[in-house]
Amino acid sequence: MLASACAIQGSAGPAAHPTPPAVELPPRPREVRLDGVDPCSLLTDEQREKLGLDGRPVFSQAPVGLYRGAEVPSCTTGGFEPRAVTVGVSLVTSVGIERFTSGELAAELRPIEVRGFPALVAVPTRFTDYCTVVVDVAAGQLLDVQFATGGRQPPIPQPQLCRDAETVAGEVMATLVDH
Repeated sequence: MLASACAIQGSAGPAAHPTPPAVELPPRPREVRLDGVDPCSLLTDEQREKLGLDGRPVFSQAPVGLYRGAEVPSCTTGGFEPRAVTVGVSLVTSVGIERFTSGELAAELRPIEVRGFPALVAVPTRFTDYCTVVVDVAAGQLLDVQFATGGRQPPIPQPQLCRDAETVAGEVMATLVDH
């Protein structure tokens, strides 16, 4: 399982970083509920091939601290050729995108749109081996897509991981809106 998106910023005394301003996002065009959706159904064989994900999709469900300890269904898929990568698709039904826009997380946030839905690229400030895109799909729900380097040298630069996370999020949303 990939690491949870971003750590919560602590308030460890005077050395703590100031809380960044909250991020404002436009309204979503409609709701796409995630309840009962299998995250491994959201990237088709054709999409995985196009994305270079030749590994077998693996479903898991586990509590995630970032999402207030809720059980989050996820699908993890790897790619080995032409590069080693890991993609995680998580369907969060316990909190909405406001979890990211509150300014509490240790990540640089960049607002984007994914298939017409408001989203954020969450670039971790403590780690450079992955990037996350979260999409506002419904009230109190979000799609979390992580794209991580698979450990080969040289490592994939984080800006590329973020672009790839955006691409995967677009493919997942294309499937999700057609569900």
